Parts: sequence; structure tokens; C-alpha cells
Amino acid sequence: MRFCLALSLLLLSSTLAFAQAAGGVAGISGVVRDSSGAVVPNAKVVVSNDAQGLVRNLTTNSAGVFAAPALIPASGYKVTVNQSGFAPYEAGDLTLQVGQNMNLAITLSVGQTTTSIEVNAAAQLIEDSKTDVSQVVNTQQITELPINGRRVDSFVLLTPGVSNDATFGLLSFRGVAGNNSFLLDGNDNTEQFYDENAGRTRIQSQISQDAVQEFQVVSADFSAEYGRAMGGVVNTVTKSGTNETHGDIFYFLRSTGFDAKDPFSAFNPTEHRIQTGASIGGPIIKNKLFYFLSVDITRRNFPMVDSQIKAGVLDPVNQVWLGCTLPATPAQCQAINGLLPRFYGQIPRTADNDLYFGRVDYHFNERNTFSASFNYLRWLSPNGIQTGLSSTTGAAITGNGDDSVFVRNGKATWTWVPTNTVVNAFRYGLDTDRQADGFDQAELGGGLNYLDVSVGGVQLGPATYLPRVEPMETRNEFADDVTWTKGRHTIKFGANFVNSQDNVNYLSNRFGSYTYLTPTQFAEDYSGNTTGQKNWTSYSQAFGNPVVDYWIREFGIYLQDQWRVSDKLTLTLGARYEHSSVQQPKIVNPDWPQTGHIVTGPLDLMPRVGLAYRINDKTVIRGGFGTFFARYIGGLVDNLYTNNNLLQQSDSLSQTNPTQLAAGPVFPNIFSAPPTGASLGAATIQFVSPNLKTPYTEQGTLSVERQIGRDMVITASGIWSHGVNLYGVTDVNAPPLGPNFTYKIDDTNGNQVGTYTTPVYLNPRPNTKYGAVYDVTNGLSTYYDALAVTFEKRLSHGFQSLLSYTWAHEIDDGQGGGSSAIFYSGVSTVFNGNYAFEKGSGQLDQRHRLVYSFVWNLPTLHHDDFFTKYVVNNWQLSSITTLASGRPTGSATIRITDTPVPGMLSTSSLNGFGGNSRVPFLPVDSLYTPATYRDDLRLSKIIPLWKERVKLFLNFEAFNISNTWAPTSLTTQIYTEAKGVLTLTPGAYGVGSADGGFPDGTQARRLQVSARLVF
Repeated sequence: MRFCLALSLLLLSSTLAFAQAAGGVAGISGVVRDSSGAVVPNAKVVVSNDAQGLVRNLTTNSAGVFAAPALIPASGYKVTVNQSGFAPYEAGDLTLQVGQNMNLAITLSVGQTTTSIEVNAAAQLIEDSKTDVSQVVNTQQITELPINGRRVDSFVLLTPGVSNDATFGLLSFRGVAGNNSFLLDGNDNTEQFYDENAGRTRIQSQISQDAVQEFQVVSADFSAEYGRAMGGVVNTVTKSGTNETHGDIFYFLRSTGFDAKDPFSAFNPTEHRIQTGASIGGPIIKNKLFYFLSVDITRRNFPMVDSQIKAGVLDPVNQVWLGCTLPATPAQCQAINGLLPRFYGQIPRTADNDLYFGRVDYHFNERNTFSASFNYLRWLSPNGIQTGLSSTTGAAITGNGDDSVFVRNGKATWTWVPTNTVVNAFRYGLDTDRQADGFDQAELGGGLNYLDVSVGGVQLGPATYLPRVEPMETRNEFADDVTWTKGRHTIKFGANFVNSQDNVNYLSNRFGSYTYLTPTQFAEDYSGNTTGQKNWTSYSQAFGNPVVDYWIREFGIYLQDQWRVSDKLTLTLGARYEHSSVQQPKIVNPDWPQTGHIVTGPLDLMPRVGLAYRINDKTVIRGGFGTFFARYIGGLVDNLYTNNNLLQQSDSLSQTNPTQLAAGPVFPNIFSAPPTGASLGAATIQFVSPNLKTPYTEQGTLSVERQIGRDMVITASGIWSHGVNLYGVTDVNAPPLGPNFTYKIDDTNGNQVGTYTTPVYLNPRPNTKYGAVYDVTNGLSTYYDALAVTFEKRLSHGFQSLLSYTWAHEIDDGQGGGSSAIFYSGVSTVFNGNYAFEKGSGQLDQRHRLVYSFVWNLPTLHHDDFFTKYVVNNWQLSSITTLASGRPTGSATIRITDTPVPGMLSTSSLNGFGGNSRVPFLPVDSLYTPATYRDDLRLSKIIPLWKERVKLFLNFEAFNISNTWAPTSLTTQIYTEAKGVLTLTPGAYGVGSADGGFPDGTQARRLQVSARLVF
């Protein structure tokens, strides 16, 4: 509080903002004038909401301005204005949405007795003080649109400027990989370790659908109040109790008999899912104390269909290896064939998801309100790490395990109104997030047990990242926001502090991993190896202490002024400062002192400016520009602690290095301790550059918004975004480029059609004591341009709809997707440190995306008979239609089957570097998936019960009702290398390999029935 008072004194000397809505809340502000246009000071303004028991008494200042920030988003608000000599004014039935500041232009008429009443003044569709690109998903959309799995945050995709990142629930705003902020009632609900919404994406849901009132999706140019996000902001507000008791009971059922078959599944596996629960809210003490409670239970049985498909390596029909020949014997080839049958079939998988939510709101008095909420998540899913319905890569076994997640979110807010012009909101948040995964013992075996083996790109062993507990995170957040109205300015400033403490238990690849280029090499080692041959291409294994404790502390402060320059022009000026600090490692590798210091970057100052100009009552032009810095990711900190070759040691041995080959084990043996030898050069190191800077985006927007008729608005926004100082990785212990080597290029018939010449990286490394030494630097950039159009029809005559269209192009130099923006534990470039060579359309590039949603209460007959009331009338139809361009599934790649250049550093790329197996003479990320088209539909029969205050909704839902699908992943191998010759293999390129969809794990049609009793 001392800090806030000191900052207020500083602001007194500044020319500083009209009422700003904060995270999780809304606001009402306005200017009161007389009929001549002159401002009316000292008018008495009352903002109230009978259902919420809320009253805010205000007085207009010398500029006729009043402001009521930090209000609970809800319907039923009323504004009354009284001043001597003028007729009273009243505006009722106002609806405030989360993140909204409703700006009222009030004109008082001269008189004493007649009240000027404006009913539903909230029909003010044009927001003439808003400067960001955002969209609210309201209560009716959340409740009445078709919802798959009751996963509320999937509705974020209804809005413009956002798309799904991969097929398991991640979101991308403006082509940025991850780096989003998820707010729950104003508090940061973003998990620090993976930089995702709490609990990550594979869980059924983080919070019950019935506990969410609405949320705001901010795609670009958000205010200075929001931080730690290069991407977007999802601002969710939960339900609260009112002066009337309301609630519901629900039951959702899905079963196999309703489902279409997944195109990559040999059969339709049994699936059964039940989701049931209830919610209730109401008064404890009328107008003073309110409660809201919800419970949401999911039980799901959804086996996964597994297979292994690899062109040129496997015969999936006969379940045998291809190309296993001499010097391996037939018996040896038959032995490795015995490992394959278990990858073709059904893997059992279940999931239990329990959600409990509670909230209380207490109005001490008119100037003090308090709210507190608690959300609990429990998720248990044997074999549930993989969420897809099917796999063509054996992932149901090789990438799977038993998954558990426990999340607790506690929030508390105290809103204090010390004067008519100042509002203070203090928030505290306590969040815990524990995610633990282990082996499913029933799926181990097949001759390999815990050992990992890869043959020609085919994975055979279990996941190398198991077992693990990451994260076990506890976050404490303290935040305070002050809003001060002064003349034509409403100044907002605040600070927040977050302390994240994590305890990780993880040692990746502790059981060893073998890699073979061909089935023949593996067959020779797998059985009958009486002479101790080592035909593997590489062997790796990790050792050491799996336990890591660390903290990350983040501090942010902001100042923003929304200045009503004139009746038409609003200017928003703001700045935000952030800084992160990380607990420094206590164990330092003396050979690499950089391992002892985790650099978090300099002071991050973010200027932000926005303007809104009202051309007339129906048209507004708005624009903005700002910088937005990323948060420091816990996953990166964990890697920096462990990859110092002391706390943990990760050794990778290569067949092309004679010393390492000699020291390596004979299959299936593993090391009991790290291999020794000054020239072995197997250990991996990771650290950050001493001059590392915090990544950020520069964002600019220009929008035109136009009201059409009484209830429609169209908005067109140009969006520009530039990612700066994004993290990249360089191997500082890589050898320099060596001599050139020329590959021959053959067509499918073996005719030479060209050559490719490249310099080659050769052993040894400069420091022969170590292997790869990864330096995390600021090497990458992104470029994003978009046109975003929204057409919204507000609810009237029983119909509301939202259309969002985005044209965009995303270019980067190797950013990847959100799952690539966490650990930075390896290089991904063709040439070491040459990021420019990777520039092209990025993996998040999606040129077109259109989403149309509507809720329609079908017309009714005006009859009171039983048949009309209960059969003919009260039907509702809602739909979500998505039309989306494909996106890059990756670059064309080469499968190398031998060692084309003796002594090359790695055999996974043509130039021996091993960072990227893509074809270097073809464009990057040039293989796009097909476009997707789908429609989700809900038909509801509403049965009115007791006095129409109780209603029963009977729902039928179809997800992808037309069962149209397109592969979401394509095979990328276009060449096969053998003895320095690249042979075109079109059969292994561009073939669909998955149709992942979220949250079902498939795009195949799914049907669902449900019942919901509302009272």
C-alpha cells in the first residue's frame, strides 16, 4: 500500500486514463451533460445491481465524468443520475461483459419531475474507448453452443486472430508459439513450467463449464495491465451467487454406437463417457453474502488403437520388417519380427476427471467488497498421456504411460472504494499444480522391458521421459490495481509479484536408448550376437540426481492513462515494466562456468499506445502499438539445472567416433555408471548466453468498427506482429564445416537427375571431453500479418451469432510450435547457428480460418394447449462451423541408411551436423496438410416445468456431423540415402498419418446426448 500511495503522488504531476476494465472485472463510466452540451459537475450517480446486491454512489467531477471500475461482470445493472434543476435520468437492464468498460453519454433534460429512462442502454454496440482486438464469449454461447467434452476454453477458437497449435489443445495467437496468459478472476492461472493453462491440455477440463460465466479473448494490443504474454490473453470470470437461488443438474452420455470410425484405425474401439454434476448459487444474507458451488465428474473408457506404419521399413499388413537381409541370418530377422505384433491392436485406457469449485462474495458495505474462490482438479488416466484415438507410430506404447494431475487454485479479491474517484483492487492467488507420469506396467515387455530402441525411425521401446514428476509447482501471486478518475483522465496503475516454487523429479533416458539405421543392423545385435558386435548408430543414457528445486520470481508494474481528449477521441497511453529472477544453480561445471548463471535478461520496459476515434454514433476507428515480453519458462530452468554434466550427466555415443564406439555397450546392455575417458566426448551441456535478452513481440493494429441496424456490428482489423529475440540454440562445441561432399540425386527408377554438394561436419569436436554444448541465444524472429474480420449479431428475436474470419501469413526462421518453446535442449537448424537458412513459412502458418456460430430459439406458436407447449414449441438450434486452411506439417526429409562420409559427426543429416534431417535444397515447411471443414450441431428441446422457473433441456449434439476429415499429419520422407545416393521415394512422402482432433483425439464424427435441469 505504501508503494501505491507513493506512486499516486508521482501521478499527480503527470498528464495522465477513462475507466479501464481489469482482468476478471468490468466497468461503467460516462460523461454527464445538459441539453446544450455543457458538462454537469457534482451530479449524483448511482450504479447498482439488485441481483448482486451492489450499490456504488458516485459524483461527477469538474469535467462531468464519473467512473465505476472493478464491477462484477453481470446483467441487470442500472445507472441513475440526479442533479438539481434537471429531470432524473435512469438507464436499466445494462449487461457488463468481462474486460468491458461501458461508456455512457448521458444528457440531462431540464425539469423536476419527469424521469428520462433509457431501457437496455447496453445496446450500445460500439465501444468508443476500446483500443485492443478482443472478443467476449458470453454466458449464452458457453451454455447453449455445442460443447465437446465440456471443455470451455475450446470456445476461444470462436474468435479471430487465434488458431489451434497442433491437435492437443494448445493455442496460438498471431503465429506465436505458446507464450499466452490465462487469467481466472483476474489472477494468473498459467502454469510456469510448460507455459500452458493450469493442468496442461490432455486433461478433460481445468474448470467446470457450469462455473464459468464468460471470458474475453484478447488477440492483440492488450492494455498495460496485462503482462507475461507475447501471444494472447484469455480472461475468464467465474459465476457468483445472486439474491435469487439458481442452479442446474446435468448428465452427458457418449457411447461407441454413436461414433464414426477413425480413418487410421483398423476398427472402432469401444468408448463410453459419462459427465455429470450440478451447480447452485444464491444468497446467504440478502444483499450481503452470496455463494456459488459446482461439481463436475467425468468417467471415460476410451481404448487407443495402435499400429506402426513406416514406408520402406515395415510391412504393416504382415507385421514384419522390410529389408532385413545379409549379413543378418533369417533366424535373426525372424527374431526382431516378433517385436512387432504388440503394436497392432487395442491398448486399454481410462480417465477420471473430478472438478470442484466454490466461491463466496461478501459486501461489507458500499465501499468494500470481498470475494474468494477455490477450484480443485483431479485427473487420473492409465495410459492417458497419449490422447489420440489412434496412432500409426506405435505411440500408444512407445509414447504412453499413466498420467495424473492435481491442481488447486485459490483466489481472493478485496475491492475498496475510498473516494468517489478512486478504486483499489487487491488480489491474492495460490496455485498448486502437480503432474506425475509413470510406466504402465502391463504394457512393458516385448523383449525390451525399459530399454528404448529406434530402428530406421521406428520406435520400439517405452517413453524415455518416464517416470517423472514435472511440475510440482506452487505459485503465490500478490497484485494491486488502483483506478483514479481526474478530469478527463482515468489513471490506472498497479503492481504484481509472483513467486513460483517447483520441485521436479525427472531423469530422462535413465534406462538407455539404442538407435539403428536399418533392420539388418538391429537384427545382428538383437539375437545371435556371440562376438559382441556393435551395429548401433548411436547410444545414449542419462545418469545422476533426478530431483531439482528452484524458484522463479516475477515482478511487474504498470501505468496507464485513458484520456478523453474530446467527445470523439480517446487516447490510451501506457507502459509496463517487468523483471524475472531465477534461483541460481549451486552446482557449477568448472569447464563451463556459464552453467552457474541463469541470465533472465535486462529490465523489460513495454510502451503501449492506443487510440479510438468515433466518427459518428455507429462508426469507430481504433489503432494501437506496443511491445509485449514473454515469461521465463520453468521447463527451461529445469534443463539448465540438470544439463551441467554434474547434477545429471547425459552421454550420447556415436558409431562414427571410434573412441565412443569402443566405449559403448553391447546390446541390450546399459551402463551402470557414466563412461569415463578424457577423450570420450559424450556428455551434453546446456546453458544460456551471458547476454541473453527476454523475447518479445511488437504489435500494431488498425481497426474499423461499424454498427449495422440495431443489433449487429462488423469489425475489420489489420494486425501486424514481429517476434524479436526469440530463443534459438547453437552448439558451441560443434566442429567447423569441413570439406565438401557431393551427393547424387536419382529418380524412382534409379536414373541420376542431379547432384547436391554440401560441406560436412567431421569429428572430432573442439573440446573432445564433451559432446554437444548447447548455448541458448536470441537467434530467432517471427513475422505475422493478418486481416481479422468479425460480424456479431447480438441476441434479439431469439437469435444471436458470431462470424470470425482471419487471413494471415506467419513467417519465421525455425520457431516451431508451442511444444518446441519450452526446453530448448537441442539444435534444430541444418547448419549450426545459421537461423537465416531456416526462414520461411512457419509451422503455425494458417492462411484462412473462418468460424461461424449461432444460437437460435426457433419460432413458437401462440397457443397454450399441452401439445403446443410441450411438443411443438421450445426448440433451440445451435451450431459451430469451422473452415480452415491446412498448415505445414513439416519439411521434406531424408532417411539416411549408412555413413555416406567417413568420420562425419552425425548420420542423421546430409551435412553431418544432425540438427535437422530436412532436405536442404527444398523450401522449409513446404508440406501443408489439406484444409478442414466441419460443423458441430446441437438440437435442444426445452421443457418448461414449475411456473417456467424450472426448465429441462434435452440435447442432441453431433460433432463433425458430416464426418468430413483431413489428415492433420503427413509423412515427410521424400528421399532415401544409400552410399551417397539420394533416391526419390514418393510413396513415403505426403501420405496421411494421423487425423488428431481435440478433445476427442480424432476428427471422426462423434454424437452425444445430454439432459440439463435448470432452476
